Amino acid sequence: MGLRRLRRGPARRRATYVLEERLRFETLLSELSTGLIHVPASAIDAALSRALQQVAAFLGVDRGSLDVYTGSEPGIRISWSLPGLEEPPRVMDADQFPWAAKKLRRGDIVRFSRIDELPEEAALDRANYERVGTRSKVSLPLSAGGPMLGVLSFGSVRSERAWPVELVERLRLLSEAFASTLERQRMELSLAERLRFEKLLSSLSTALSQLSAGDFNREVQRALHHVVDFLGVARGSLIEFSRDGSTTHSWAIEEWMDVGEFPWMTARLQRGDVVSFSELEKLPDEAAVDRRSYLAHRVKPQVAVPLLAGGTVVGGLVFSRGDAERSRSDELLLMQQLHLLGEVFANALSRKQGELETQRLRQELTHIGRVSAMGELSASLAHELNQPLTAILSNAQAAQDLLALDVLDLEAVREILSDIVADDKRAAAVIRRLRTLLKKGDLEFVPLDINEIVGEVAWLVKNDALIRNVSMSLDLASDLPGVLGDRVQLQQVVLNLVLNGLEALRPPGAGARTLVIRTARDGASAVTVAVQDSGTGIDEKDADRIFQPLYTTKAEGLGMGLTIARTIVDAHGGRLAAANNQHGGATVYFTLPMRRKDEC
Repeated sequence: MGLRRLRRGPARRRATYVLEERLRFETLLSELSTGLIHVPASAIDAALSRALQQVAAFLGVDRGSLDVYTGSEPGIRISWSLPGLEEPPRVMDADQFPWAAKKLRRGDIVRFSRIDELPEEAALDRANYERVGTRSKVSLPLSAGGPMLGVLSFGSVRSERAWPVELVERLRLLSEAFASTLERQRMELSLAERLRFEKLLSSLSTALSQLSAGDFNREVQRALHHVVDFLGVARGSLIEFSRDGSTTHSWAIEEWMDVGEFPWMTARLQRGDVVSFSELEKLPDEAAVDRRSYLAHRVKPQVAVPLLAGGTVVGGLVFSRGDAERSRSDELLLMQQLHLLGEVFANALSRKQGELETQRLRQELTHIGRVSAMGELSASLAHELNQPLTAILSNAQAAQDLLALDVLDLEAVREILSDIVADDKRAAAVIRRLRTLLKKGDLEFVPLDINEIVGEVAWLVKNDALIRNVSMSLDLASDLPGVLGDRVQLQQVVLNLVLNGLEALRPPGAGARTLVIRTARDGASAVTVAVQDSGTGIDEKDADRIFQPLYTTKAEGLGMGLTIARTIVDAHGGRLAAANNQHGGATVYFTLPMRRKDEC
């Protein structure tokens, strides 16, 4: 009886120990699961570090590590070790632990209580374990039903440690808590990154879709800065191709992208190809010029994507990725993001090119309108030129007569020559004004005196008014604020309104034939130019149509004058309108905003 009791004592103590260990493990598992489930994404790394230390303390080991992987590429590492011990290398390093890495990739657990338990094919692994002082180790692959997320490892250095099957099964349960947390972190980070990218994409689409050609350069630079910061790349550049395929412009974060230095890359982009390389040595022989340029600018890995709009390559996005290595999954994600960003930039370039083409056609039409207006003034301009030319001829003949006399009157000759010079300047002034109105060129917004604009037009049409027997007068307000605009185009607007006013006085009728050009303030922030005639006024049925293209009440009119005038005024931020006068006739007027102090 006593012997049986003695035998029963150790068995009871062992059963008690097993139950206590199981209870400790279940308590640890519960605490870890609870702590990792409720932790926010931003605090997951710290929570994993605490959990790793708890498990290491539970096992009584010397070192523990959690190696996170994205696909086959290593990510963050969380490790713990006793003071004085070095951090072990990654067990998934195939150069040091090929046998262990292969087993872990298959989803198998790697464990050994003694170094000599490792098989012959793990000879290299054994040598490296011995080198770092590892005597016992267990490594568990972490997965949440998909690709491997990481490896959880624990090892002993001071003494050997057994890894019985029951303990390994418990560690497998613990590893599931780590794997679930890593998967949640991966999903939350992926979602946050996607939301951040979608926000960037949305903001760029909004900003670049509302651009005018004048704001394009500044906003594109800003957009490139945002993209470079988001993607974490070193440099960024946007190239624009014209409709004929030539390079017209480029923008860069740093002034490194001179397209002429990269002919091979540019040609590939124009064909619609993606250009991506990580090593200069892999570039083909025909890229020799590009290779030299990359070396000169110290640019190594690069990616360039073509920008297509309506099937046409309108440009290219080029980024230098610096020296940082990217995993294959990161590389694929980068290309997807670049293609989406490329659509935004492609649409912006396409809109800009369309706007510039529209502006060019508008300027052509405006020029045609000026030429047409000059045609209407041909008689008066011929008279204006004929007067000084006739005077020059008359004075030259008088000078010849004086030179034929025996006694030369030098004073008379001086007077004649002075008259010739004056008449020549008068004729030159007429020609200069005509050339100014008829010239073609880009818009040039400069500070202008609106009274000066009106005066120049009045001088041009004064003879035409006399020929038509119209009394034309100016009523110009003094101390008018300046405006910002294109001189030639505003002259064209005033000229068109004056010619329309003179045309309204063509039908014979009773009463005075008068035309008044007025300038005045329009409130506190605008000026007004009005042309008032004493003609028949605007027919009610025509009131809403006179500014429409190709609508005219003239027998020989094109119906484009007022349309062009309104387009010009709108482009200057003003408004063009017309109204009948109370006592007959009509007034056509436009307003322009005053020039602000901060405008040049």
